[in-house]
Amino acid sequence: MTHVNAGGHRTASAAVLALGGGALAAATWVGGEHILSIGLIAFYALAAGLAYVWAGRDSDVGAIMRVGGDERQRRLDRDATALSGLAMGLTAIVGAIVSAARNHGDIGGYGLICFVGGVAYALSLFILRRRS
Repeated sequence: MTHVNAGGHRTASAAVLALGGGALAAATWVGGEHILSIGLIAFYALAAGLAYVWAGRDSDVGAIMRVGGDERQRRLDRDATALSGLAMGLTAIVGAIVSAARNHGDIGGYGLICFVGGVAYALSLFILRRRS
């Protein structure tokens, strides 16, 4: 295994996976799905371990995962984040349309995701424009 010689902390991605997975497993346990909760704990423990190992590699993805890297790697991360945001936004819009068609106009949780995404985008534009 190579040593981390670039900036950043290789525990960053592993910690996010462990905390998020632990919260999801706890919520699943409280909801009464004990077997699923145990499976989630095992899955997220494995995922956190793999993320820790992968973040230690001397690669673009390793640098991004340890929240470090050079300008090119940060640009790759930003572009990938933007594309995943577009995919999630389009999925929420389609979900809201399908939900409205099935539930007589009720867009449900998909509408909330669309609303939050729209407000976050507008606020981001405002803040970033003032900074530049």
